[in-house]
Amino acid sequence: MLESLFINTLTAFSDDYKALCKSHYPTIHNRGMSPAHLSAAFNRRLLSLAKCNGSTISNELVFHDTVHHIFVYSILIDKQKVWIIYPQFLNAKTEAKSQMLSSIKHTIDNLGFEVTDSLAILCDHWFDRTRSSKALYHWWTGILPKQNECYLKQGIHNQLSEDRFSEVLEKTHSMACVNRSIYHPLESNQQHALLKYFLCFGLFKIKNSVC
Repeated sequence: MLESLFINTLTAFSDDYKALCKSHYPTIHNRGMSPAHLSAAFNRRLLSLAKCNGSTISNELVFHDTVHHIFVYSILIDKQKVWIIYPQFLNAKTEAKSQMLSSIKHTIDNLGFEVTDSLAILCDHWFDRTRSSKALYHWWTGILPKQNECYLKQGIHNQLSEDRFSEVLEKTHSMACVNRSIYHPLESNQQHALLKYFLCFGLFKIKNSVC
């Protein structure tokens, strides 16, 4: 139920994103969407869909790292608690990944995370020509895109990553991956998906709590 709610929210959020970018595209093009705006916009859509489904829901900002621009929300949906982390992911280099993993560790160790809770991560990234950016798709999802020729046409040469996001979480926190997805909500001038912009989503649970 929780996974389908997030997927439906992400699908609807793509339309929200397009509308928002009509007036803010230059800013988003330069820096991506700030975690503050991303969290506010996504939470608003998530709460709206949950209420439409008849769910009871509460939403609380529980942590804000002002130095690294990371937001952590605790959301209760029909007694299912999910912690949503919105890290800043301007690049996919080691430092950015380390900050994301540090925020996950802080959430699990210090914010009251229970073994039955779920953990979600949502961030965005603009593709660049660094090795880490080329390997982002594989690092995040564990696979290369099926329609890789579409990426090649837009100048994206996806490469294999030496490690994978889900493997790191499994090793460090015994977390199992429920869903890991990449979305491309923006469109090019030709009305095609702008593949150089990544919206990265992941949903995880402690392994012994996964049905």
